[in-house]
Amino acid sequence: MGLMILIGDDAGESIMLWVFLIGVLLLTLWECRERAYNRKTTLWWMSFVAITHVFGYVILRLVRRPRNQPR
Repeated sequence: MGLMILIGDDAGESIMLWVFLIGVLLLTLWECRERAYNRKTTLWWMSFVAITHVFGYVILRLVRRPRNQPR
């Protein structure tokens, strides 16, 4: 999650990104508890969801960057 703050100038200020990430993690936790997964599997799913959402955010930032800014 610290990567989101380091990447963009407004990423740390946008509370909605954090709310959505926490919401998705809570939904993942709920689903894992309903399926009665053990703790190790639940933690694996939680980390997988968090990593893929942060990775998706990075890709979105790269795609939505204005064309006149250098990489």
